[in-house]
Amino acid sequence: MADETADPVIETDPAEAFEEVRRELSMLESAIKGLTAARENTPDYSVTLGGMAQALAAIEARLHRIENSKTLALSPMELEKEISAAAEAARSQDRQMLGDARDALVRSLGQIDAMIERGQAVERRTRLEWMIGAGGVLVGILLWSILPGAVVRSLPESWHAPEWMAARMMGGEPTAARQRMIKPRKKADRQ
Repeated sequence: MADETADPVIETDPAEAFEEVRRELSMLESAIKGLTAARENTPDYSVTLGGMAQALAAIEARLHRIENSKTLALSPMELEKEISAAAEAARSQDRQMLGDARDALVRSLGQIDAMIERGQAVERRTRLEWMIGAGGVLVGILLWSILPGAVVRSLPESWHAPEWMAARMMGGEPTAARQRMIKPRKKADRQ
């Protein structure tokens, strides 16, 4: 039985065996040279690995904070209460900000309304002043045309005021003016 389990010995030529050993040694030497060259050309990853280690440390710290956070320890009911309280606080702040904005807008609109009213008041006052001025001119013209005649007629007759006034208007002497006023007009003059 010992003969059956042993590998059969293959007889080969010693020259071929040496040639085969030499080829294997040559391949082994090439492989060792290749490994050495590959190891020498390998880039230095220490900086990259250091950065990755820092990033992993930061992630681990954040993960630790998340794991130890109070929120994860809360029950869903407690979490809902916390969320509702935070939402109410945010809405309260929003209401306050909206109220402040509304008050500022009302103040601004009040200032704008006041400016518009001032402008309209100035415009009304200017229009009133023009109307008063025009009325004054008309009253002055009316008084200028009526008052001298009334004053002249109120003077004593001995002063002969109507005559000298007529003479002045006609551009002559009072006697000639008087005669011209008394003289009847002809039909041709009237037309």
